[in-house]
Amino acid sequence: MNFKYVKIYKWLEEQINTEKIKIGEKLPTEERIAAIFGINRMTVRQAIDHFVVRKMVKRTRGVGTFLIRKDPVEYIWQFNNISSFTESMEESGIEAYTKNETMEVIEADPNIKKLLNLSNDSRVIHSVRVKYAEDDPVCIERSFLPYERFKELLNIEIKGSLYRVLIEQFDTHLVRSTQYLSAILLEGGEPEMTILGLNKPTPCLLAESLSYDSNNIPVEVLYSCFRGDRYKFKIESGEYIPKK
Repeated sequence: MNFKYVKIYKWLEEQINTEKIKIGEKLPTEERIAAIFGINRMTVRQAIDHFVVRKMVKRTRGVGTFLIRKDPVEYIWQFNNISSFTESMEESGIEAYTKNETMEVIEADPNIKKLLNLSNDSRVIHSVRVKYAEDDPVCIERSFLPYERFKELLNIEIKGSLYRVLIEQFDTHLVRSTQYLSAILLEGGEPEMTILGLNKPTPCLLAESLSYDSNNIPVEVLYSCFRGDRYKFKIESGEYIPKK
């Protein structure tokens, strides 16, 4: 752990909390902070980057870095139930939208075929959708749906929630899902880095989901790659019951 970075971060946090730096005011320059603490500018920049990512400060080239809010904007994803990204963000008061990168018909690989319980027709609709929160790309979704059941999707322009389209156009309600979470590191020029606008290795969370309809038929395999520096995940747990 870079303790110098933590020291600068804590100092800036205190300056903001005690209103020594107020909303609309300019932060001390990186050179000034580096001189105060006797450290290099890169360490200072790393600390300030943390506030930039949390939408608390904004850099303006040639002018400086300004405090725009005291409280961070946090994107919280809840795993209590199946939810739409756009609707979840909007409920939190965060402007969100989706861009459709691709939608195509492909042959399912053996794993997808098994998960969706496909037999004769192994074609699936594969879509890549990028989720934006306050104009920042924060999640990439790769979805696989049985082609035979949802082929009319190819003729529908999906502007918001895919799940809402499944309900309204196909009378398909997703009632449960199984999800697996794992930590990954995006690096080395992977296409996801370009899509998310990343220029350095960044930790992400991969959520692998298999969703079922009301007849317990598998409907969607979904791989969601969330930026680890932007998201918090909320999981509600039930009562602890000791084993006998």
